[in-house]
Amino acid sequence: LLNESSHLLIMSSRLFDALDERFNDFDECKDVMNHGMTGGFSGFIYTSEINKFFDEHKNEIEDYLYMILGDNYIKEVCKNFSTVDNIITQLVWYVVECYCTEKVLKAEAA
Repeated sequence: LLNESSHLLIMSSRLFDALDERFNDFDECKDVMNHGMTGGFSGFIYTSEINKFFDEHKNEIEDYLYMILGDNYIKEVCKNFSTVDNIITQLVWYVVECYCTEKVLKAEAA
């Protein structure tokens, strides 16, 4: 039997595979970690790109955010945003920032 985190890792593998493919430059991951996604990173700039990524990975994004932030993840991530597009952008950017931060910290600890 899989525990909750193992199940999430399997479910999220498509999400993490997509992020691995896109963020394969360590220095770019450091930039995301240090400055956030507002700096503008290709594939995550335009609303259409962000919405497409969200649509492709919606369940995995929501499951990942629920795992790390709990029931109130939308309130936690999207405190100051009121439109659907802004909320989706914040959810996606938060996941990317967490992913890049974890990638950098793991590499630096090795």
